[in-house]
Amino acid sequence: MLNVIAKAAQTVAVNQNVIFTNTRVKSRRCACTSGWLNHDDGSGLFEVTNRGNLPMAVEVEFNANVSAAAAGATALTIELNGEAIGGTEMDYTVATAEVYQNVKASTLIAVPSGSSFTVSVGNISATSVLVKDANIIIKKLA
Repeated sequence: MLNVIAKAAQTVAVNQNVIFTNTRVKSRRCACTSGWLNHDDGSGLFEVTNRGNLPMAVEVEFNANVSAAAAGATALTIELNGEAIGGTEMDYTVATAEVYQNVKASTLIAVPSGSSFTVSVGNISATSVLVKDANIIIKKLA
C-alpha cells in the first residue's frame, strides 16, 4: 500500500498531472526494485507492475480540494497510461475564484500477469486547476 500527499496548493495545467510530494505510508514492497508499486516524491506518476503469475487487482482512491483562478468548470480524472478511467471524473464549477471544493474518486484496476501500468491524476479541464491537500492511496487487493 502507498499513501502519498501534496499539502501545498499547486497549479495543474491543462493535460498535466497532479504532483505528489510527500510519502505518508509505504508498505515494504512498494519501495524495492522487485516491488509491485513505485513512485518518486515530486512526481505525478505511479508505476504498478505485476511480476506474478496470476492477475492482480489494485484499488486507487484520490481526494483533493480544487478551485481555479477564475470562475468556470474544472475536471480531474484518474488516468491509466495517460487515458481517463471511466467513472473517475471529478467535476467542480467554480463560482468564485480560489474558493475550494473537495472532490474524490476511486476505482479498481485489473493488472494482468507480467504487465505494468502507469497511474496518475490528470487535469482534463479547458483551463488550469488549483489543487491543494491532494491525497492518493493505492492498495493491492489480490
